[in-house]
Amino acid sequence: MRMSIVFAKLLLFSCAFMLWYAKIEKNNLEEIFVDVGQKIKLIRLHRGLTQKQLGDLLNLGDGGANRIAQYEMGYRVPKALLLKEIARVLDVQEDTFFLRDQYLFDILRTIMWYDFEHGGTFELATVTLDSSIASTESKTPELHGNACTVLGDVVDPATVLWMNAPLANVLMQEWLTRKQELASRAITKSEYFEWLIQWPASADMAGKREPEKQWRKTK
Repeated sequence: MRMSIVFAKLLLFSCAFMLWYAKIEKNNLEEIFVDVGQKIKLIRLHRGLTQKQLGDLLNLGDGGANRIAQYEMGYRVPKALLLKEIARVLDVQEDTFFLRDQYLFDILRTIMWYDFEHGGTFELATVTLDSSIASTESKTPELHGNACTVLGDVVDPATVLWMNAPLANVLMQEWLTRKQELASRAITKSEYFEWLIQWPASADMAGKREPEKQWRKTK
């Protein structure tokens, strides 16, 4: 069971990377990565607010709508204190605006440095496509499955990653559950987005506790 959960998480990671690579080929990075201004716009629309209404809530004065527009278009970047106030007014976690996630390289670099500084928290393995699992005596774990990367006619087995940290594993299990719920339409895209912008306060630790922030729509 544990191995199947790990495999599912790694398959998601591999697919995400494949989509990212395909987007690079099309020079459409802006469709994937969301900067602070775009996040403000997405959350503002999610909350059903106009630019003027958000400006008024932030006490930005007569030019409030224009300032919000400039932030959303990337012409100006809100200072840290204003970003915290925007997070409060929009009722989202502050880290939504302060964690750098513009490029996948940034995320991977952070993971690599964390692993270096914390004694090998992450483990890497290569999935063996359609072949028997290696001997259990092998010190290098091998996963049996069909996770792969596809670029044109080239199909390669995916190189997978999981975290040797119980808390992180639980959080990733929950993320996997949310993705599956979204794919099966058990939750709406709006609910998934609410879960995301409230995370980790929205986390239920893979069903082990009640979340601090409720994100599911009441029926």
